[in-house]
Amino acid sequence: MSEVNCSHVVAPANAVGRWEAPEDSPWLQCLLAAVVVLGVTLPLFFLRPLLGPRPIALIYLLVVVLMALFIGRGPTLLAATMSALLWDFCFLPPLATFRIDNFEDGILFGMYFVVALVLGELTARIRAQERARRQGEERATALYDLTRDLAAAPSLDQLLEKVVRHLECTFNAKVAVLMPSSARQLSFHAHPASTYEITGPEQPIAEWAFQHGRAAGKFTGTRPESDTHFAPLTTGENILGVIGLRFDESSAPHFQQENLLAAFGQDIALALDRNRLREAAEQVKLLAESERLSQTLLNSMSHEIRTPLSVIQTATGSLIDLKEPKLSSAQQEMIAEIQEATVRLNGLVGKVLDVTRLESGRVKPKLGLCDVTDLIHVALKETKKELARHKVTAEIAPGLPLVQADFVLLQQALMNLMSNASFHTPAGTAIQVGASVRDGGLLLSVADRGPGLPPDAIPRIF
Repeated sequence: MSEVNCSHVVAPANAVGRWEAPEDSPWLQCLLAAVVVLGVTLPLFFLRPLLGPRPIALIYLLVVVLMALFIGRGPTLLAATMSALLWDFCFLPPLATFRIDNFEDGILFGMYFVVALVLGELTARIRAQERARRQGEERATALYDLTRDLAAAPSLDQLLEKVVRHLECTFNAKVAVLMPSSARQLSFHAHPASTYEITGPEQPIAEWAFQHGRAAGKFTGTRPESDTHFAPLTTGENILGVIGLRFDESSAPHFQQENLLAAFGQDIALALDRNRLREAAEQVKLLAESERLSQTLLNSMSHEIRTPLSVIQTATGSLIDLKEPKLSSAQQEMIAEIQEATVRLNGLVGKVLDVTRLESGRVKPKLGLCDVTDLIHVALKETKKELARHKVTAEIAPGLPLVQADFVLLQQALMNLMSNASFHTPAGTAIQVGASVRDGGLLLSVADRGPGLPPDAIPRIF
């Protein structure tokens, strides 16, 4: 298993893994600027007789420009103002006053002040742009490393292990990963890869973040007294889990850190969703393979069963035709029952094969012109024995035209409906077969007087 490289987020002072860098403290920078300007003033005061006021102004200007490389705009402005005033007070005649009697000195003072501010501002702006670029590169590198490791994770457990390591290194925090135990129920037992457990008082906060799909806990407007920041992992309308972060820093994250945390959460959620879809696809593939194997076995068994059935049917027919020795009536009845059972079993096997072919999509109708009256009469004749206990009537509309259909398949469908009607209705009840034209099409119907179908069975039948 590859280790997560944390060097790019820990070493620099303004690394991504720190909420607030020391150089972002304005008061410390102002104090530093004041100390440097005063420290430069002391030796210059003793060198005043040798240098004169104008070279000292250039030295002050150089100090302001150099400090702008390390401090912000506000401290740079303070350094420029202090150096200008100290130059006027300590080195520009008349000394120990802020009065300028010489017009040339006044022009020089004004130009010095403007140049110091402009150079300090430009230097500070360049430094800020460089720092922003460096931080952007660090954030992009952190996101790239996370995305690469998540894409290479072969299982959910290894994926979450990489998630915890990246979050721990990048944000300098302890991490707890909570996954749902069901569609809308969050499990409060952190994943084994987590570095700490969610305690009882924090569990309702994690549940709130999971249910509402918004961050909660520390540094948020929802239960900010908590020690943990809870961020939901969302993709669209799906919430795949919650990540708890217990930061070592006590100050709130700055804007770049919030954006990076949101980007991490989005990448992690997408990786979890891909893993879920991959597992679902593998399950579907396994089910399809199992279904294919079942159909293959069913086809093989059905064909193998038909062979002994044909042998039994032929043998019983030969027994009935025997003249010597003559069979008793009881023996003949038994042989007739065997033949009837063989015919029923052969028909059942044929139906199983038909269903298998239908589900596999290999059945192609052979269309031709069919006489509806002949179709119904043939179906009634084939099911005459099964319908013997019922009063069957056929209502066929006169003048029905020839229809384009598969005669054999349509006959099989009618025979199945009639057989079901005879089997599932009491003896003596009426069964009605009808054929008519409705809305430009042929309507075939088989109606009985049985108990009907339960509503929950309709989706499974049709």
